[in-house]
Amino acid sequence: MKKIIYTFSVLTLLLTLPSCKKYLDINTSPNRAPVVDPKLLFSYASVAYINLRSSGDLYIPMGLAGQMLSAGGNNPTGWSGGDPSPDIYTFSANFINNTWVSLYVRAGANLKQAIKLSEGASPANNNAAAQCKVLLAMVLYDITTTFGDVPYTEAWNENIIYPKFDDQKTVLEGTISILDEALAQFDDASPLKIGANNDGYDLFYQGDLAKWKRLAQSLKLRSLLTMVDKDPTKQAAIGTLISAGATSMVNSAANNAQIAYQDITNKRNPKYAISLQYNNGVNFFFATKPVTDIMDPTPAFAVADPRLPKFFDKPAAATNYIGVVPGADGDDSVNPRVAKTLHSPTAPEVMFTYQEQLFNEAEVYARGLGVAVNLATATARFRDGIEASCLSFGVPAPAAKSFADQFIPPFVSQAVAIRTIHAQQWVDKMDRGLDGFTQWRRSGPDASEVPVLTLPIGAPAGPIFRRYEYPIINEISRNPNAPKETIKYNVKMWFDL
Repeated sequence: MKKIIYTFSVLTLLLTLPSCKKYLDINTSPNRAPVVDPKLLFSYASVAYINLRSSGDLYIPMGLAGQMLSAGGNNPTGWSGGDPSPDIYTFSANFINNTWVSLYVRAGANLKQAIKLSEGASPANNNAAAQCKVLLAMVLYDITTTFGDVPYTEAWNENIIYPKFDDQKTVLEGTISILDEALAQFDDASPLKIGANNDGYDLFYQGDLAKWKRLAQSLKLRSLLTMVDKDPTKQAAIGTLISAGATSMVNSAANNAQIAYQDITNKRNPKYAISLQYNNGVNFFFATKPVTDIMDPTPAFAVADPRLPKFFDKPAAATNYIGVVPGADGDDSVNPRVAKTLHSPTAPEVMFTYQEQLFNEAEVYARGLGVAVNLATATARFRDGIEASCLSFGVPAPAAKSFADQFIPPFVSQAVAIRTIHAQQWVDKMDRGLDGFTQWRRSGPDASEVPVLTLPIGAPAGPIFRRYEYPIINEISRNPNAPKETIKYNVKMWFDL
């Protein structure tokens, strides 16, 4: 079963979203592309990026190995079906190869060429270049948090056949530099941009430059929070962003960075399409115990988490939401599966949300990162984040507000505040694969992450999963500047304490 599904994202890559001829791959080389309209390159990169993130090559392995999803072990309609699975650290080479190609070549190379063409046009299309840079920063962040050290300073250069692999600190610094370049380049006075007159090529914001600028600022904060524990000097930059005010960053759900799918054959969200095509419409994935322990603890909250039925379909005979122990078999009479409504045909692929921004601000105030510790402000931001999270998953507004107001009393302990915030940052990203896994890795030192995860049943002895290994493809194997020793899946990255 899985051998068929591994290639799903590649097969659907050019078939998803409107008018597939708009998104033809006109750059199959990481270093060179013909001269074309930059908006074509931008839109193709956007489609390649979201299809990877919601696909069997990145979303599924990261969700399973990161313990946000369960394969169900020997359950016949679970992902494993008795076969080895990423939840016990068995990874197909296709997972890794397709992820590298989609991020580095299909997305990264096309965006780099689009930037060059936009800046070299007469007149220069600075807004298009800036839009491409914000998306490139997102792609680069995902490349490095997936693989670690990757090409950056010499990447996508037609004059460099074998680019060097930069250390992760340099790459993460690069995401911030690219975002700063974009922010300086946006030109509100110019009518030139991707998405002008609703041309359909800006699938994120339809050419709304204000939203692009707010996203860029929020992505800077995300990169800084990923780096700050390893590089405490980043606290000053965090303080500067927070002091500039919430309006400069993502400040409403209308600013969410996401792209929707359509309920049309070959244009549906791959999370839905995979189960429809290969499992008779039954969701392959079960809830995991680490997630349900946070959302449905015993004793339960006075107000039940209203996101539970939005996340999971509970068996009729079950009283509580009891997730599967990682690596164990899923029991259809006991364990909930991921909700069909969550994996609907039109569910968008989400890259950044308003609640993520609020939780990040709550973390900054709880930890005192570049600002004074302020548990009252942390509490307020946290509650707003809970409410926004509930709303984003379809919880009615009164229930969302009631749950947020009663979730916790005001934070009185810094340690409790930090752990509570990290727990909800992770839960909110349960269905976002790499994003949730990165959040977990940065949430604390080894064995103190939130939540504390243990080695799955059936996984090889040794440290817990931390990364993808590098793919074995010519682009890397022939590159004398690429890592020559195998870096195993359980080796920590630079930012991962």
